Amino acid sequence: MTEAFSTFRTDRIASSGLRELGVLMRGFSRRIGADAYLLFEHRPQTGSVGLIACDWPFDMIAEIGSDGLDRLARAGIACAPGDAAGIVALDAASIPSDISAAARDSGYASLICQSLPVGDALFVAVYCAGDGTELCTEEAELAQMRAIYAISQRLTAKAEIASPLSVREKECLSWVAEGKTTEEVAMILGVSANTINAYIAKAIQKVAATNRAMAIATAIRAGMI
Repeated sequence: MTEAFSTFRTDRIASSGLRELGVLMRGFSRRIGADAYLLFEHRPQTGSVGLIACDWPFDMIAEIGSDGLDRLARAGIACAPGDAAGIVALDAASIPSDISAAARDSGYASLICQSLPVGDALFVAVYCAGDGTELCTEEAELAQMRAIYAISQRLTAKAEIASPLSVREKECLSWVAEGKTTEEVAMILGVSANTINAYIAKAIQKVAATNRAMAIATAIRAGMI
């Protein structure tokens, strides 16, 4: 299962902006009426994706994997900016059957999928809803433009904040701050749990903390994550 996540990366967006994007996406999701959201960068030339932020059930992410998200992005259901947002039922022929099954197993029945082009990069936002949940397409269209703007701001900002942490150390702290376990972070980043522990240990030392919680709090206060 770890191999499926080997292409999940977050290097296109400064680590300091990951948590802010997660907060924004959760806000968009609530306004749309969705139960969960996913934001990832799609790289069709290589068939890989870069997971940015999500609150999908972890088992669902693990089952779909990066290959599944690549196929979802290629399915032609993502509306472009300016197009009307469309609600797609999970039993639609356009959604790959294994992805549909994984989503239904997690209690979802429909979704809205949007393409978010920013410069030469393409991001994809997916909002899922359960049975009986009514998604608001008007709010989805507003969220699409706001998400494009938010991502562009973070891509162009060079994160001038001086930070002793490496990109990987920031990623590890960011995911732990989102509530992920060491094993889950290892699966997301495609490395071993021991490697994740080593990154976190270095981060703790670099920010002069005594434990993970203190390191996360220090990094957030300093704008490092």
